[in-house]
Amino acid sequence: MIVYVMESSARGTGATMTDCGTASVIRPVAPERISLAGVVLALVAVLSVSTSAVFIRLAGQVSPYEIAFWRLVVASAVLAPAVWLTGAWPAVRAVGLRRFALYGAILSAHFITYNLGLRYAPVAHVLPLIYTSTIFIAILSAVVLREPLRRAQLAGIGVVIAGAGILAGFEPRFDPRVLLGDGFAVLSAITFALYSMVGRQQRQRVPLFGYAVGVYAMAALWTAPLAALAAWSAADPGIASPSRYSLQVVLSLLALGLIPNAVGHTLYNASVRRLNAAVANVLFTQEVTGAIVLAWLILGEAPTTNALVGAAVMLAGILVVLLR
Repeated sequence: MIVYVMESSARGTGATMTDCGTASVIRPVAPERISLAGVVLALVAVLSVSTSAVFIRLAGQVSPYEIAFWRLVVASAVLAPAVWLTGAWPAVRAVGLRRFALYGAILSAHFITYNLGLRYAPVAHVLPLIYTSTIFIAILSAVVLREPLRRAQLAGIGVVIAGAGILAGFEPRFDPRVLLGDGFAVLSAITFALYSMVGRQQRQRVPLFGYAVGVYAMAALWTAPLAALAAWSAADPGIASPSRYSLQVVLSLLALGLIPNAVGHTLYNASVRRLNAAVANVLFTQEVTGAIVLAWLILGEAPTTNALVGAAVMLAGILVVLLR
C-alpha cells in the first residue's frame, strides 16, 4: 500500500498553495517501518497507565471530576520544570494559546466522558467501546495524516477489539441508563482518537515536554469548573466535606497524576511521535490487561476466564499489527 506525504515546492500548476506562498505537492513514499523505540515507549506507557484503575479506586471518596482535575494538575506541576530546562517554552508560545486550549479540551473531554461512562454503564460495556478508538484512529490516520494501514493490520485491530469484548464479558443490555453510559464511552473513544492524532501532528512543532505540559494544564483549566461544581454539589451535601481528602485519597491522587499521567500519557505522546497513531493505540489497549493483573495483586480481584481469554486474543491481534 502506498503512503503519500506533502512537500513544499515552487509555485506550479495543479498544486495547492500554502500560507507561505509555496506549493504543496504529493509524493508517494514506502510504508514506514515499525519503530522499536516507539514500541518500547508505548509498552512502558501501558505499564504506567495500567495503575490508574487501582489509584482511582483508592481515591473513590471524591468525584470523578475532581479525580480528573487533580491528576492533570499534578502531572502539569511535575513536568513544568522540564519545559524550562529543555528550552521548550518558545515552541509552546509559537503554537499559541488557542491551539493548546483546543487540545486541552479534547483531553479533558476524554477523561470526563470515560468517568461518566463508568457511572452509567457497567465496565463490560464501557471498556470494549473505549477501545473502538482504534477504529476512529485508523480512519483519521488515513484521511488526515495519510497513513493508511495494510489489510492485515486492519484485521489485527479488529481482533484486538474482539479480544477487549471477550475480556470484559460484553453482555448487551437495552437499559436507557446503560445506553447513556455507552454513548459517553463512545465519545471517550472518539476524543482519545483525536488526542492521539493531535499528538502525532504536533511532533515536529513542539518538544514533547512542552506539548505535554501545555495540554495537561489547559485540560485542568477546562476540568476545574466541573470539579468545583461536583465538590460543592447541593445534591450530595457530604461531597463538599474536606474530610473526604484522607491521606489515602491524597496519596492516590498524587500517584495518579505522577505515574499514569506524567509518565504514562507523556510516554504515549512520545510513542505516537515514532509510530503510526493506530499502532500505538493498539498497544495502549493492553492497559486493560495490566489493570486486571494489578487489581488481582493489589485489590484481590482475581481475573475471570473471560479476562484471560480476552487478553490472549488481544495479544494475538497486536502481533498481527506489529508483524506486518
